[in-house]
Amino acid sequence: MSIFEYTWYLSWIPSRFPYFSCPSKSQRLAEAEGRILSALGIKYLARLIQIPFKNTEISTITVNCESEQPIVKAKYPIVLIHGFGAGVALWGSAIKRLAQFQTVHAFDLPGFGRSSRPKFSSDPETAETEMIDSIEQWRDKMNLEKMNLVGHSFGGYLATSYALKYPKRVENLILADPWGFNEMDPEFAQKLTSRQKNIFWVIQQFNPLAVLRLVGGYGPSLVRRLRPDLALKYSEDVYDYIYLANSRDPTGEEVFKCLSENLGWAKQPMSKRFHELDNTVPVTFIHGERSWIDWRTTRRLFGELEHVESHIMDSAGHHVYADDADKFVQLVIGSLKDGKTGELVPEEVNLEEEIVTPI
Repeated sequence: MSIFEYTWYLSWIPSRFPYFSCPSKSQRLAEAEGRILSALGIKYLARLIQIPFKNTEISTITVNCESEQPIVKAKYPIVLIHGFGAGVALWGSAIKRLAQFQTVHAFDLPGFGRSSRPKFSSDPETAETEMIDSIEQWRDKMNLEKMNLVGHSFGGYLATSYALKYPKRVENLILADPWGFNEMDPEFAQKLTSRQKNIFWVIQQFNPLAVLRLVGGYGPSLVRRLRPDLALKYSEDVYDYIYLANSRDPTGEEVFKCLSENLGWAKQPMSKRFHELDNTVPVTFIHGERSWIDWRTTRRLFGELEHVESHIMDSAGHHVYADDADKFVQLVIGSLKDGKTGELVPEEVNLEEEIVTPI
């Protein structure tokens, strides 16, 4: 092969196989994130907030309140914690709407998205402590006195764990279809066939999203094939985003695997700890009726507590914030309580009319 042919060959590869080319995955992830948020008309500030834990950088976006005189304004900012395998961009439309009432901060958990990939302990209790202390260090660096904390799925589990340890920093705790609350069915393994047991054994030898990394540049196509509905909620950029967000060193996945039992349950479920939460912290559960999360048990266990509210969105599955962003934001804002009076947002305010037309 001549030098001319070799040079041509090298130039041919990136055009046919873009995931073998520059720019880096980190840069492409940032660009995909930017395209998703910009397509929604979101004006945001993106920063890397460095915290003491292993000099970790937490990728953070901030969207300032869009209205000079909002109808209802919470006293403290709204902070969003994403679920497993996700990132800040997937809050999309919810961020756009929430920012009409208060400044919104969303960050990638350490080990996920654009944040650093520190190594966590392999001990479940220690790993959970490291994760929630990282959240506290991020809050301190952001100079936030208190937060209206919103967590989805795995993020809901971590938000609850954070509130258990740092209740004075949480004005309201809002749990969007949280994972890890119910105990695993003790007869789960007995109900499996031999084939299913073998499949579970193989799955447990790897990190949950190992296949996504194994297929490399075909990752976006795999996500598109598994979740064709995501393009309707976001844009085609979402497939690149999910692949790139999970293509780096999976230290966040390792934490999730460490804390989970057969991936579907937590080793230390919140059903055993939730009653220890300071009852001065108002809690709101927002479940999707069509979700795989067992919200009926959660509601039965905690629905009667005075500081707890529970809402079921019949229009949504697990991703309540994306399946019906208008309804989700209505429930979030309606659940916020004033730090001085402890009262709910006035019922006469029609939040649906104040929320922008869906994009």
